[in-house]
Amino acid sequence: MSVYRITLFLKKSFYKLFIENGLKGAFGQCGKHVKVARDSEFFPEKNIYIGNNVSIGPYALFWSLHAKIQIEDNVLIGPRVTIVTGDHRSDIIGKHIIDVGENEKKQENDQDVIIENGAWIGANVTILKGVRIGTDAIIAAGSVVTKNVDPYSVFGGVPAKKIKDRFSKNDQLRHIIMLNENTENSKKDKKEL
Repeated sequence: MSVYRITLFLKKSFYKLFIENGLKGAFGQCGKHVKVARDSEFFPEKNIYIGNNVSIGPYALFWSLHAKIQIEDNVLIGPRVTIVTGDHRSDIIGKHIIDVGENEKKQENDQDVIIENGAWIGANVTILKGVRIGTDAIIAAGSVVTKNVDPYSVFGGVPAKKIKDRFSKNDQLRHIIMLNENTENSKKDKKEL
């Protein structure tokens, strides 16, 4: 085994055993089966709420000083995804934006971001304040999301716009029924154990 492979193995092991578990404990909420890849930044962790079966890729950047980031169950987030729930106040005369203090912000300058159940966020996506990504939606790589995303749709671009629906109406109904059946079967299996 090469020195590179050994070093990589040690870094991954150290991260998994010590860093990731501490990070998950610092979140406002963190469900089961959550994977948070290395080299990500979350600030402050207490404003981030994560459901079950969520995977966050490497180099994620989640900033949420005054609002919340809520990630529901079964969400897949690719590498280098940025979520920012705040904005700078830009209407104060006689001050550069960098000189405007947190205490001068308006309520609308900070808004929650919600990513609903089953969504897939592609690599290098930026999601800005006040956005709700609908159930089972897909955000194409490299997109900048500034407005709400419809459930069961594919959005992409800068700014992100609807590209298409994921399913026809009949297929969407079949999809929902099958997911509900799988959930019920899983609950039955757990009760039998």
